[in-house]
Amino acid sequence: MSAGESQDRGWYRGAHRRHFSEVYRSEKPRLIRYFFRELGNKADADEMAQETLARFLRSAPPGITTPRGYLTRIAHNLVKDRSVRNSTRMAQRSVPLDDGMGAPSPFDPHRDLEARENVIRWRAILQQLPADTLEVFMLNRVEGFSFREIADKLEIPLWKVQKHMLRAVRHVGANRSDSDD
Repeated sequence: MSAGESQDRGWYRGAHRRHFSEVYRSEKPRLIRYFFRELGNKADADEMAQETLARFLRSAPPGITTPRGYLTRIAHNLVKDRSVRNSTRMAQRSVPLDDGMGAPSPFDPHRDLEARENVIRWRAILQQLPADTLEVFMLNRVEGFSFREIADKLEIPLWKVQKHMLRAVRHVGANRSDSDD
């Protein structure tokens, strides 16, 4: 290999890393939201997003023009593999219940009533917020969007997103009782 070829490869690695950092910044939040919807756990979602990006870095062909599709396929396969792995583990660990033991009743009327009352109470508290503030709050806390993503989506400055979130968090904190923990 000549000195020129060595320099070309060094340039390729540098360009590939720059491209990867752009992909990382733009796709990681989307991957975390996807995994959070699938797994219901922020820590697992973040870990799986990291694994997806690591696999992409190791296996993506040079000059890939659609990293989003490639990452989506990797993410889907990771969720599928995890599901298969977890179902196998559960089958290996499960034991039959004794004949005399019944499963607990899944319906607890007191817990159900308490949950309904809490939903009604929190819906009323959140409805007191201005519409823009409520939208920003729901995008961040329910949908998992970052402040920057919300600003881009709603086409408003970042400082306004921060202002809306501060207002919402103060309102929620002021209406929170000791029993909400």
